[in-house]
This record gives sequence, C-alpha cells and structure tokens, in this order.
Amino acid sequence: MATSLTKKGLLAAADKVIVAARPALEIVSQFTTDFSDEFVKPGTGIAVDVMAAAAQTFTKGTYDYGTPTGGTIKPIVIPTDIRKISNFSLDDLDALEDETAHLWDKFAPVAGRAIAVELVKSVTAKLAYSAATAQVTLGGSTLADFFALRAYVEGTAKIDPSTCVLLLAPTMYSTLCSVLNAGIVGDGSVVRGANIGQALGFKAVYSAPTAPVQSGTSEGAAVNKGVGFIVPENAIAVVNRVVKPIKGNVGGLIEFGTHTDEVSGVTLSHRVVYNASTGECFWTAEGLFGSKLTKLDASGNATGAPGFYQIVTA
Repeated sequence: MATSLTKKGLLAAADKVIVAARPALEIVSQFTTDFSDEFVKPGTGIAVDVMAAAAQTFTKGTYDYGTPTGGTIKPIVIPTDIRKISNFSLDDLDALEDETAHLWDKFAPVAGRAIAVELVKSVTAKLAYSAATAQVTLGGSTLADFFALRAYVEGTAKIDPSTCVLLLAPTMYSTLCSVLNAGIVGDGSVVRGANIGQALGFKAVYSAPTAPVQSGTSEGAAVNKGVGFIVPENAIAVVNRVVKPIKGNVGGLIEFGTHTDEVSGVTLSHRVVYNASTGECFWTAEGLFGSKLTKLDASGNATGAPGFYQIVTA
C-alpha cells in the first residue's frame, strides 16, 4: 500500500484501519470515483466529468469525421463535505515506533470500521424513495424473481446490468443468499459482493443497512415497501481527498501521513497530536469524501447520466 507514514506503529495501525474498512470501502469504489491523495480544504468542490456517448450512421456532411454524433462531456462539481474522524488517546508514545504494540490491534480495526460505515452511509443517503424515482417490483423471493431484476435493467431500462450495483436491505440480501449456492455466497470475504453480482449478471450485490430503504408511506404509495436500489455505476460520483495539516510542528502535531488502499484506491490520513496543557496525546484516522448523484448538474440540467431505481415489493 502506498503510504507517507514513517513510524512503524502508525504503519501497522494504517494497515489495520484499511483492512477493517475495506468491506465498506469496496461498496463506495463500485461507483464513478475520483480518488486522490492530493490535499484540499474541506468543502472544496471537485469537478468530475459526466460523459454521454451517441452512435449515428456515418453520413458524409451529416455524421462524419468532422461532425459530432452528439456525445457530451458535462462537469458536475462535488463538494468534499464528508469529513469523518476516529481517534483514541495514547498513553505510551513508544507505541508509535512499535508495530507489535497491542493497542494498534485494539484501536485501528475499530476506527477503520467506524469511519467506513459513516462514509458509506453518506454515499447511500443520496438514494431515497420518491414517487418520481423509477420503480421495479420484486415479485417474490425465488432465484427467478431476483433474475427478473436483471431482465428489467437490460430490457426495460436499456442499461447493461454488468455496470449496475444492487444495494439490498439486509433482510432481502439474506433472502437472496439463502437461494444461492454456498460457493457463490462465500465465507464473508470482501469479494462476496462481486461474486454474487456476477452470479446474477450484475456488477456487484451488497447488503446495505445504511441505505434509506423504507416503507413507502408517503406520496400515495402506502402499499409498496422499498427493499433496495439498482444503481448504475455512473449514477453516483464519489471523490476522495486529504486534509492537509498546518506546516511545521504547530498545535502539538507529532506525526502526519497518508495511507492508500491498494484495492479500493481510497486514501485515509493519520495524525498524532500532543496537548501540552493537558498532557494528553491522540492518534486520529481521517477520511475526506464527497458524493453526488450525477443525473443533473448544479443548474438542474440533464447530464446524460442514468438515475437509480427503487426496488419495491408488491
């Protein structure tokens, strides 16, 4: 993993944070991403291009090498406004140089999971039920019913299912796993989402306890119940940057560095600060993200990107 950390203890902690966070980070990485270890001020807008292609029959003077077919590139600006930290007090500064210190086994995995859950929650919160959102009905709980979702995406929505992610409510995800071969579901490793997705023809399938699936009691849809979403990979854009500390040993900063996950590409930062007035030292892991639906730009104009689909039960 790429890192700028130097102290052995922090290197060990960074690895453990990433490993603990990876199942959640894998979900985030399934969508359009712009991950970087560049420093930005929190809240800074990052421009991400949304591209839509069109194909036309070659016609001289109408659609030829010098005449565009209608493809567009429209930028949307995503604010880096999702800033999550998890920290613990250190009672032994020698641990910074000791990768075997037991505190890293305790602190780092807990911190990694805490940050990851909040990051995923902030992304999936962009998905919400509304009468204006296209709906597809899951007719039952058989394997054929789940394959019917794929048929809807390919046949009705005209989108390649292999570019779509299924985010299912935990109970519905468990139902799906119960009708799949155990060899597909796996043993809980981080790649199970991709394995299950491939079995159904989708990019990936995940349990999404943080996605706001809910009873559709508003907008005249009381008989329907949301159980998940079908999300094309380019329906959500996610950006990742790093918060830069003030230069020099200011505010008791002892150590700062970044650590990039080789699987998802996500970069998290780590810093250790000392408060001389209280005699306390703290280690902090931090993630800076932003996310946005890409269907409309800031002015409400269509960009050519697809929307998402609400999965409901009859």
